[in-house]
Amino acid sequence: MGHLQAAQDLLLAALREAPRRYRLPPLPADPAAARAAGIEAALAFAIEAARLAAEAGRPAGDGVPGLFTWALGAFLREAMAPQGGDASFQALVLQAHDAAVGEYVRLSGGAAADRRSVRSLVDAIAHPGKTRALAPGAVRDRLATLHALVSADAWTALRDALEDALPSEDADLACALAPLRGHASLQRLVRRESLQGGATVQRYLALCERRGPCAGSRAAAAHGRSAARAGDDAERATIEAFRQLAALLPARAAGAYRVLRSLRPPPGFPGDRGKAKDEWDAAIASVAAEGAELLLLAEVKAAPAAASSDFSRLHRGLQRLAQADPARDYAFTSADDEVRLHGASLRRLQPPGRELPPHVIYCCTAAAETRPPLLSAASKAVLAAEPASLRYAQQLACGASPQQAQLLPVWDALTQAPRLRATLHQDATARLVRGAMLHPQDLVASLAALAHG
Repeated sequence: MGHLQAAQDLLLAALREAPRRYRLPPLPADPAAARAAGIEAALAFAIEAARLAAEAGRPAGDGVPGLFTWALGAFLREAMAPQGGDASFQALVLQAHDAAVGEYVRLSGGAAADRRSVRSLVDAIAHPGKTRALAPGAVRDRLATLHALVSADAWTALRDALEDALPSEDADLACALAPLRGHASLQRLVRRESLQGGATVQRYLALCERRGPCAGSRAAAAHGRSAARAGDDAERATIEAFRQLAALLPARAAGAYRVLRSLRPPPGFPGDRGKAKDEWDAAIASVAAEGAELLLLAEVKAAPAAASSDFSRLHRGLQRLAQADPARDYAFTSADDEVRLHGASLRRLQPPGRELPPHVIYCCTAAAETRPPLLSAASKAVLAAEPASLRYAQQLACGASPQQAQLLPVWDALTQAPRLRATLHQDATARLVRGAMLHPQDLVASLAALAHG
């Protein structure tokens, strides 16, 4: 086991020495400095002050609640600006305070299922494959019309065509189409189509177009493909760097080392899978005839800001892996083949509190940000979606000048409401994950210096 300990010590030393190019800058020193640093810094400072005060069981310092409401109010005013504002937030405000938009959005949530239901009913009677057997004439033409209207998503026209529909002498066909006339799915589609022509819904849809490609659109699909390529590129670069690490290790720690990709625990592994991470992007293991010891485990991110959002999932995944029986080996699958990992090495993945074990890291190949964000996009969205924030924004939209004190319910909820827990911890989480985030080539350089030094 001497070489194993040597490899562990060497990797941990390399991890300690490797630069952290993705770290966040420090928060401002006090409320006055935070206000002077701008809206984002002021919000981040106030949120972190609230967290520290809550953990210490004391009120936040003088001026912090006022700093928070000032910064949140300024953020909302910027978001609601007609020129250069946040289209996504403006659409959310419109949805929250306009009944027609709210109803349209609710109906849109089930529109895909409603379309499938109506199409299925019409296809059962009017699909071209069925109507070919009918003699040319009014019935066949009318059924062809119904099918064409469904294909065109023309729901109001479909309802009208059904209502003035068929010759009375064709009782069987009239009976078959009768359920469609009052079908709830068709009624909802017709109502949604009616609402879509309204002025406020049109404004809502225009805002939605400004915020980015709609789900299911070609632009959205292209964006998804681009993001997937970036993720794949980051994983390939990390795996290549891990192979370099595995080749460097024997210089100071004789043994065989293997790089593992897409590592998954076997069925029946201890613990509740639940919301825990169940696939690990990259790992290095020391291998021997009797099994393998996990030396390094990594989650790969294409961008540094992407790590915070799934930290809790990764943390739960580590807690689950640490439930392994130390006396057993477990047959993990990987992108290449199976590997038997010693339970004892999995037990060492137990996170110390909210921290990460030193041999669990994030890898990222993106360029370091010129100005790393002090407040995550997710936290901004959560704060903006609070009921008091939406009411404040609606008053701004109506030309009013609401008081900052109207945002105090958001401050109060910050330390009390479970829905804001991730936001309350956003700074601590971001600093934790970025402190554990390395460019894989920085780690290679660090290990090379130690291995050949």
